Amino acid sequence: MNGSILLAQTYWKETDPRDTYIFLGVVGGLILIAVVSSLIKKALGGQPLLAARRGQQSFSRSSFRRRAYVAGFSEAEAQFLEHYARRLGVTNPQAIFSSKPQLDAFMKGAFRHIERQADSEESAEQLKSQLFAIRESMQLRLSAGPAIRSSRQLKARTPLSIVTQKESHYSSIVAVNDDRVLYVEPALDAFGVPIRFPRGAKLKIFFYSGNHVGYSFPSRSKGLVNVDGRQFLALAHSEAVQQMPTRRHQRREARLSCRFYLMHVRAGRDRGKLVKTVQVEKAAVPGIVTDVSAGGLSMQTMSPAQVGEFVKLQFDVGNGERAAYASVVRVSRLRSGSAMHLKFVKISVKTANEIRAYVYGYE
Repeated sequence: MNGSILLAQTYWKETDPRDTYIFLGVVGGLILIAVVSSLIKKALGGQPLLAARRGQQSFSRSSFRRRAYVAGFSEAEAQFLEHYARRLGVTNPQAIFSSKPQLDAFMKGAFRHIERQADSEESAEQLKSQLFAIRESMQLRLSAGPAIRSSRQLKARTPLSIVTQKESHYSSIVAVNDDRVLYVEPALDAFGVPIRFPRGAKLKIFFYSGNHVGYSFPSRSKGLVNVDGRQFLALAHSEAVQQMPTRRHQRREARLSCRFYLMHVRAGRDRGKLVKTVQVEKAAVPGIVTDVSAGGLSMQTMSPAQVGEFVKLQFDVGNGERAAYASVVRVSRLRSGSAMHLKFVKISVKTANEIRAYVYGYE
């Protein structure tokens, strides 16, 4: 053993300490370069830099979706968000859904991931459009208050619309919300006679909350019943209340230069078919965009178009000049000029996404 120690001492005997320092410095430098290179590759590939292997294995699909449902997201929306939660290395769903800023930061990360990793520009724009639709839906839910998830939450006197499988529509109103069934005013036929839906008949129920948010849920008829001398239609309760989609868009105040061109749409017949021709005037009218959304914009101008007229718009939200076509829905007089409010009637998916990115600060 003493011979081994002596041999080792002979092998590691330093003739010049600087040689050892140089050797260790070179090895340490190579290791550092390898680590930095690996981190750069992960960053360019959209992978989380600090996601540990243990954390990746702890991702819980059920936990993520449960918290998404509680936050008001639909099954399809939760599935879409889950895909990017995995891509971004999320291991704590509670942190994402704990507050609006955290959720918005997560969606912004998903937006950037799509921009870097999408297979094509067309695919990227479609995915971003889906993401922004979820973002806008979330904004509306936050402004609308707590979501309704069960028919047991409906209050008396809530107006309802009953739709049969044959697409027949009937109006009703909630009379008594019992824990077992939902009693509503019976739907009436043209002669004012209560309609007897067969027991077990599938029905679709629509209603609006106090915040003008639309909902729907599936139900089944339990027939006409008498309660305290009054006749009601009994409906089965449902725990699958879904919020209906909305076309409202969040706006952002702005101060962007733009211009518009008046359009003239003429209709005529060619061989019996209705043909429309569109002519765009060459003279541009300048203006200033004061607010913008994916659905339209408002602008100040000295020479407004008339309500109902169509215009071609040219503006820039930070990605270069873009064009869209719009109709004038309202004109307001100002001290200096007019405020013209327009609704987009034709806009590319790419331009709509750029506007949404501008509105939410994702640019």
